[in-house]
Amino acid sequence: MKISPRTLVRSALLCALAGVAASLIRFGSAVVPFSLLPFVAILAGLVFSPQEAFIGWVGYLLLGLFGVPVFASPPYGGLTYVFKPTFGFLLGFALVSPLLSMLLKKRKAVTYPFLLVLSFLGAFFYYIPGLFYFWFVGKYILASEISVNLLLKIVFWPFIWTDILKALGASMIAWKAMPSLRRGRN
Repeated sequence: MKISPRTLVRSALLCALAGVAASLIRFGSAVVPFSLLPFVAILAGLVFSPQEAFIGWVGYLLLGLFGVPVFASPPYGGLTYVFKPTFGFLLGFALVSPLLSMLLKKRKAVTYPFLLVLSFLGAFFYYIPGLFYFWFVGKYILASEISVNLLLKIVFWPFIWTDILKALGASMIAWKAMPSLRRGRN
């Protein structure tokens, strides 16, 4: 697989954006922090190529796992972060961005309603690995009983509303940038 310098630079930009989004605004519970990472994940899927999105997220994950403090909650980095219940959301972002980009790339004519629906779908897609990973770590690593209702109460319902707003914002920004993006997409 040949990777162009342009792809590397754009992937590095995504990696940096993710690091800034995770550290710029972070608050919420100790278990599930609020951050702008969902916004970056959706926006990346709309403005980067699938390859750029994938490489950018893998770079971000590797930086964090190697100890660079780029994640949104303590310990902010290191291999032990894979034992945090919310690590599945990071994996979800790494899957959603290239997926959205691939779906967008297959579309010949892009309308704003299509972009909006794609953004909302992206906001729900990263919850699949996120919720499953949260449940798995809670049950098998932290040895706590976690029901579906509790899982949704802790991880889904408090955040889905702001994630929908993030998806709306990402789709609006991508739509405004579309004419110039069409010239630069791989």
